[in-house]
Amino acid sequence: MSIASSTSQTYDDIVVGSGINGLVAAALLARAGKKVLVLERNAQLGGAMWTSTEHLPGFTIEMLSSWHPLFVGGPAYAELAADLERHGLQYRNTQWPTGVICRDGTAFISTDSELMSQEMSRLGDLENWNALMTDFGSKADLAFGLLGTDFWRRNAWKFGWKAYRQLGRRGLLESGADLLEPAGPWADRTFDSPVTRALLAPWALHNGLGPDDAGSGFITTVIAAAIAMGGMPVPVGGGRSLVDALTAVIHEHGGEVRTGVNVVGISTSHNGSRRRATGVRTANGEELKAREAVLASVTPPALYGNLLDDIDVLPDRRAAAQRVRFGRAGMQIHIALDEPVQWNGDPRLADTALIHILDGMDSLSESVNAANRGYLPARPTIVVGQPATVDPSRVPEGKGLLWIQLQENPRHVAGDLAGEIDPGDGTWSPRLRDEYADRIVNALEQHIPNVRTSQIARFVLGPADLEAMNVNLVGGDPYAGDCRVDQYALWRPLATATGHDTGVEHLWHIGASTHPGPGLGGGSGYQVAMRLLGK
Repeated sequence: MSIASSTSQTYDDIVVGSGINGLVAAALLARAGKKVLVLERNAQLGGAMWTSTEHLPGFTIEMLSSWHPLFVGGPAYAELAADLERHGLQYRNTQWPTGVICRDGTAFISTDSELMSQEMSRLGDLENWNALMTDFGSKADLAFGLLGTDFWRRNAWKFGWKAYRQLGRRGLLESGADLLEPAGPWADRTFDSPVTRALLAPWALHNGLGPDDAGSGFITTVIAAAIAMGGMPVPVGGGRSLVDALTAVIHEHGGEVRTGVNVVGISTSHNGSRRRATGVRTANGEELKAREAVLASVTPPALYGNLLDDIDVLPDRRAAAQRVRFGRAGMQIHIALDEPVQWNGDPRLADTALIHILDGMDSLSESVNAANRGYLPARPTIVVGQPATVDPSRVPEGKGLLWIQLQENPRHVAGDLAGEIDPGDGTWSPRLRDEYADRIVNALEQHIPNVRTSQIARFVLGPADLEAMNVNLVGGDPYAGDCRVDQYALWRPLATATGHDTGVEHLWHIGASTHPGPGLGGGSGYQVAMRLLGK
């Protein structure tokens, strides 16, 4: 990728970090005529969009995030789609976005309504599924609006008034209770089949929650509906294609993007008690000026504890930033095969984009709670992605590729629930990482018999590796902050409920640590850009 060099030290807007939120904000601002600079500390752009064609010739491997339903279904893509497509971005999808293998059987979600009805009929849950989708459909604008609303703008009151008019006082209170219901009891009361429950409940993991956490039932409902309606789109050629297209939009409108630049401080000016961001300082001694805004896609401790001087941070915000918890650690395993993936059982598995493998609801709860308390799960939930089923260009003809994600890992290991792996001093050493990866592959072998015999290469990223790749993934937390209810929505990024405002004028906080949370959606970058543009 060609990265523009700097010709000036003064800009309208400076964006720190080139994850999806930073690039979305920069593209929107540049397109509106702003002189924009994006600074990225890594040698490559994209944040959690880390596409590799270097690890294995012929294979396109998404080292971190892979799937883009939140982006394709969100407002940032709606705003930028024509520009991105003009710069070569193409999305592909599948009618079988997700499925499950559990102790009691297999099940799938399809974007084809007839196939979905047949599947739910087979499971004995068609009436329950239709009731859920009908009820959700009547409130879908409120559900998606809740996740996409910038709570700290005046028009947020319009959303609240709309919800009140649509639901009434009692309905609003009842919906509030529904919002907080955990996925476990929600699934138990909503569906009869344990397979249907196992099909849906693990999706709470993808928002950093477990089945016993408040709010996980609502998140599971939203994700299930979104997948049934929109599938599991991926960009042709990997996430790098989206990064390249967003960067091209920035360049097209005169913006600049620099890699290998470590921002070590945010410059401010003082007028009495008022603080105003004026630019950033880099590790190599540059002073870069921003006339209008600085947008920082970092974690709260990094922003308030490292980038801002003590005098610039209000005491309540410093205390709130110090209280921020990081969540469970993630782990990625990538396995390239010398032949297509061979699944035992249902032939639809070969065509499904993302499959959860777990014993059932009990193992899901057990594994999340074990990880929360510092233990390696004995029965982990394994997320098996097959990007090449959607985008065949990801692998050479006749080959196979597995994208495996684990979301129930302790950030510091106190022990092993199975009593098989020595945690050592609890840090994620290469030895501990690889031994746990062996457990996962052993479990997969009963479902994918050629996972070992046809393996060409295996690449394992443990929690320490994730943090080394992206400084925002503290301790390997893929969501840049615990997503339980006290650190979500109004209280993300801080318990002081201040949203993207930092207490320093012209300095805005974006990224996965901020509302509307993690995931490849670009929501916070979009919200702040719209605010700056007065839209």
